[in-house]
Amino acid sequence: MKNQNKRKNVFANKMHQDILLLVLVSSLAPTVLVTISLYFLIFGITANQIGIPESIAYNVLPAAQKVVVVLAIAMPILILTILFFAHKISHMIVGPFDRIVRELGECVTGTKKTHIYLRDNDKFWPMVSAINKLLDKANSK
Repeated sequence: MKNQNKRKNVFANKMHQDILLLVLVSSLAPTVLVTISLYFLIFGITANQIGIPESIAYNVLPAAQKVVVVLAIAMPILILTILFFAHKISHMIVGPFDRIVRELGECVTGTKKTHIYLRDNDKFWPMVSAINKLLDKANSK
């Protein structure tokens, strides 16, 4: 019998927040760097090194602005998608971790004598299975 409790909080704990902050920074840093680099590449290097006449530079400017607009629209969507999946995956790791620690504490104090249950998608099933076997062995003595 599986416990079907749903988590009510967006973040399971501080570790969950830290993981998602790391994912956010890991997504934003390259995005900002690529955007600035593209802009600099188009204007700084091309105009200075090749010596583009002003008439061509005026034609390159609208193209560069379109690139910036596409990046400004696409990158937030991409980053939000990455954060969404990172949140789902990290929730399947951090939530069960807290639950295992809490229920093991209850087993130690004697307030819980049954198995530890996780949801089907949660991680740590091999560890919980081993813990449940250990609990069965300890309760049979």
